[in-house]
Amino acid sequence: MTARRHTEFVSRRGLTSRIAVAKPGRMIYIPLMTDEQISNSTKRTVEKVLRDRLAAAGFAGAEIRADRDGDGDPILVVDVNYDFSDKPISSKITFGLSTEVRRALLAVGEARFPQIRHHFNEQQKIAS
Repeated sequence: MTARRHTEFVSRRGLTSRIAVAKPGRMIYIPLMTDEQISNSTKRTVEKVLRDRLAAAGFAGAEIRADRDGDGDPILVVDVNYDFSDKPISSKITFGLSTEVRRALLAVGEARFPQIRHHFNEQQKIAS
């Protein structure tokens, strides 16, 4: 019978989790995902919500990276890029977006808070 136990250790990058699997005469460590990693399902989830909500505003893609907030808690930084449009973009399209992304992330088991930053062309007009 294989014994498993969860171990945690602190590295220079912060708290990391791993699973130790006991085998006769040796211990095998299996690393789990760290705060710096982002799963493919997390990326797909964020991109789907953004595409569904922001397509009409010229959504051109997003860059998603792991970071830490001012308190040192792990977060996801989501930089949303837009194509230029002659038509002014309503600021209302972003209302509630963080909440919607957060709910979708929780549904796939991602607990980090999404910090969303919007990047428009300098010439883009924004309607209130």
